[in-house]
Amino acid sequence: MDQKSQKEEQRRIAENKVEASRSEQNSKHKRTSITLNVLIILVSVLIIAVLWLVFFLTAEDTKEPQETKPATTQQAKDTTKDDTKKKDTTEKPKEETVTETSDDPNVSKVITKDWKVIPTEQKGDHVNSYEMDSQDWSEKVAAFSEATSIDKGDMTVWYVGRGEDPATQSVGTISTKEDPDKAYRIYITWKDGSGWQPTKVEELKTNDKKN
Repeated sequence: MDQKSQKEEQRRIAENKVEASRSEQNSKHKRTSITLNVLIILVSVLIIAVLWLVFFLTAEDTKEPQETKPATTQQAKDTTKDDTKKKDTTEKPKEETVTETSDDPNVSKVITKDWKVIPTEQKGDHVNSYEMDSQDWSEKVAAFSEATSIDKGDMTVWYVGRGEDPATQSVGTISTKEDPDKAYRIYITWKDGSGWQPTKVEELKTNDKKN
């Protein structure tokens, strides 16, 4: 090979090396560009996510609290009425006891109260009975116990008689067995279909039925 051909061959080899170097550089450049683009996209996504999160939290914090309006006068009245109704239905009415004096010289005081009716076990038409073994007598004694809070087992019955209305009223004198001198006169009234109800108690100074 002559000298000219050798120079030409060397030139081509040099150009090929340069071309190969350029190609490799271009490849590296492309890979670098792709990597940078991916990183830029990831960073952009993260920035958007952070901005959205910050905006969302800020919006939640800056929401105005709902205004609580004070109850109007009418609403307050309605609430009071409702509370009163509830109390009326849940609380039992208190039984008011009234104490008075009497013109009877043997009565130290008169007690009136809305006592409960003693439930009857009698059937049919009521007959005001004074037989000691009758159901009506037993219910009369139960009414005396209700009026004085003296247990029937601790009670001495001194007298049971007719009241102003013989068909529906009776009067009894009782005391405790321990203290027969401290006696009570009890007035009871028959309530149709219900039973005997105490209506008045007289606390006696002396037991006028003892002798």
